[in-house]
Amino acid sequence: MKTRRDFFKLAGVAAAGIMLGVAPVISPAHAKISLEEALKKHLGVGLSAIKESNQIKIKAPSIAESGANVPIQVSATVPIEKVEALYIFVDKNPNPFIASVMFSPVNGEVFFATRIKMGATSPVRAILKLKDGSYLMAYKEVKVTVGGCG
Repeated sequence: MKTRRDFFKLAGVAAAGIMLGVAPVISPAHAKISLEEALKKHLGVGLSAIKESNQIKIKAPSIAESGANVPIQVSATVPIEKVEALYIFVDKNPNPFIASVMFSPVNGEVFFATRIKMGATSPVRAILKLKDGSYLMAYKEVKVTVGGCG
């Protein structure tokens, strides 16, 4: 660069390029997707391919006063050696996918606790992916009195 003027021209072009490159990425972020779409995107299967199981327990409030901060705990009696991952979905959120947690025998047992956002009253689903490629699921309906997803 020969002058300050050249530097500012280059900086302006770079800033404009960044702004134009980011704008299309930001706009579809508010697009809502269905539970079925989220399951296929993250698991590769639909809801009909997932078996309900009483081996998974979800501890969550029946009524959450604020959807902005809903505590949940997921545990399972399935031996940890058979479990590959845990996925959490909330059916009526704009994006139902909440989290994925990978497990190994070092974990000792299937257990995960966190706080999530919920936009409306909805089932909270915990889905285990087993190492044999099958899926197990449990869900609990959580009633939200004030939404937390915007």
